[in-house]
Amino acid sequence: MSSVANEALQKLLRRAENAYGREGGERKVALRFSRESMPAYARIETHAEKESCHGELLLAEREGAITIEWDRRAGEKNQVQRIGLADRGALARFLGVVPRWEAVSRAADRFARWNAEYPVLAKVIEHWGSGAKVRGTGPEDVGAWDDAVKVVAHCRLQVAADVPVRRLSARLTGDSKRIEQLAAIIDVLVQGDVAAPARDPEDVFNEIGLVKFPPTLLIAGAIQVAIDGRNIAVDSAYLGFPPSAIAGFSCASAVVALLTVENLTTFHEMVARRHEAPGTILLYTGGMPSPSWKRVYRLLLLSLPIDARVFHWGDIDAGGFRIADHLAGCVDDAERHLELHGMTPGAIGSDTVTVRRALTDVEISVIEKICARRGWDAASQWVTENRVAVEQESLQAAWTEN
Repeated sequence: MSSVANEALQKLLRRAENAYGREGGERKVALRFSRESMPAYARIETHAEKESCHGELLLAEREGAITIEWDRRAGEKNQVQRIGLADRGALARFLGVVPRWEAVSRAADRFARWNAEYPVLAKVIEHWGSGAKVRGTGPEDVGAWDDAVKVVAHCRLQVAADVPVRRLSARLTGDSKRIEQLAAIIDVLVQGDVAAPARDPEDVFNEIGLVKFPPTLLIAGAIQVAIDGRNIAVDSAYLGFPPSAIAGFSCASAVVALLTVENLTTFHEMVARRHEAPGTILLYTGGMPSPSWKRVYRLLLLSLPIDARVFHWGDIDAGGFRIADHLAGCVDDAERHLELHGMTPGAIGSDTVTVRRALTDVEISVIEKICARRGWDAASQWVTENRVAVEQESLQAAWTEN
């Protein structure tokens, strides 16, 4: 096919796809052969090249795909003024391509069995129909979404058990690394929002219990850990345990608070200053806590003295507040309230902060919604006023707020 004719027909098809995505294909679709719209046509230098182009367009017209409007001033069928869409399906068949509306329709059919459990898939289809990508994917990637749904569904059935990511990947897909390639898609399914900020794959996998290796729960404070039928006192700086082995906890009566921290550097800094808060239990989340970690966290919450307060300290960004939100759900189940520590920097004496980056409008909206639901007004106000992301490690370790 003439390269110029092919370019023109492909442009017309893209306009047809966009019109169908926006308006169901009702609007008339045409392409002017002006220097602005079709510069390649204006650059044709030889009669043979122009005849080849016109011949292909006439074939498309004969197939019922397009209409051709000729410039009468240039002589009989000597200059194309515009082409119009006559039949979008015929045009796609003439070009030998699967048009977007057909690919999206097939994808919608594939998603039908998952729609009730994953309503975000309707938004994915809507975006694809308009020509937009979702985490870099289009309707041609529907198989990847199918695999991602199967992964999430499998993990949700495990409740509080962690699953080795590569073993599950080999079992479900036949490729041990396939799931790791699906992290961005799994993130959308888990968050239930195509516009949600993308998260680190490790946080995504932790949330649904996919692990590369079994996690270690790090804890410090005046507490005993029930494991293998005996109670182990955490009487050194801190101890680490496999979550699956922990059956419960016994807190000293002097315990007044539990503080979880998101990052390992801060955990070690706080351990080194434990003498400043001997009545506080310190627990490391390791980023987004996994289902097995949350099982142990709930056991710990139940062991606290009734008047003990519960705090969390994490990064000031959408991911950090999402982690806090997950922990707050566990705390609610224990009929307690989660308070934030250090996520309003001024409260721990940090009047100036090291800014990692500016927060996007979407991230700020996510944070504000979480804070409104949880009653974290001071943190919400700080984020709204400053609009920056701050890593926990950039703030000085502090056990108390002003």
